[in-house]
Amino acid sequence: MTKPKSKKKRKKPVPSDEFRNIKGAIRERMIAERKARKLTQAQLGKIVGCSAVMIGAIESGRSNPGLEVSLQLEFVLETSFFELFPDL
Repeated sequence: MTKPKSKKKRKKPVPSDEFRNIKGAIRERMIAERKARKLTQAQLGKIVGCSAVMIGAIESGRSNPGLEVSLQLEFVLETSFFELFPDL
C-alpha cells in the first residue's frame, strides 16, 4: 500500500514579502567615479578590501557599505560619503 501524495500548503504572503525584491537607489555617482578612474568592480574591491560582488551590490543599492568599506571608498574615489551615498 502506498501513501497518498500530500498537497503542499501554499505560503500566505507576508506584507514584507511584497517588498523583498525592490532594489534601493542606484548609486550613479559611485559608478561614475569608479569608471572615471578606469577601475572595474573587481579592481576597486581589491583596493578597498572587499569582493567585486559587494561593490556591485553597493552600486546597485542592494547593500549598504560598512564603515571600513565606506571610508576606503571615500579615500580611493576622492569623494565625500554624502556624494557617493545620497540615499543613506
